[in-house]
Amino acid sequence: MRGRKPSAQNVVPLTTDAEGAADREARFAERARARADELRPDDLDAEAQMVWDRMAPRVTHPTIDRLHPQHAEAFAMMCQARARHLRFQADLAENGWFYESRTRNGVQYKARPEVAQMNEAFRQFLTLARDFGLTPMSERAVREAYGQGNLFDDDVVEFA
Repeated sequence: MRGRKPSAQNVVPLTTDAEGAADREARFAERARARADELRPDDLDAEAQMVWDRMAPRVTHPTIDRLHPQHAEAFAMMCQARARHLRFQADLAENGWFYESRTRNGVQYKARPEVAQMNEAFRQFLTLARDFGLTPMSERAVREAYGQGNLFDDDVVEFA
């Protein structure tokens, strides 16, 4: 074996027991929560704060680590867009998606303006969520960009 021999101080013991893994995951979750609280902007409204508190620990988790201080404002904008989307969704569930309009040609049913606003808020949320790797396709792209990726072309290699 080449290189310096490991000493007891720089070797991390392998834990295969469930208790050690659960303890490690609890420490990771606590670090993620603390990091999310540290990065949360002060000017978020209550609904956007609830979205932040639900989503930020997932991306600040030490094994994922996609939310950094320079990205906090963009993540906050994503949380605000999701909070707006949820507000419109609740309003439409309560008041209905359509309204009735009587014209000379009879009764017409039209979508309420809030439907378009909800769709726009969803588009904004989805665009920013993709940037943080929060959709299945973007998560795969982020993982392959940082990881080893696919070693084989799927078209070329066939295992029988």
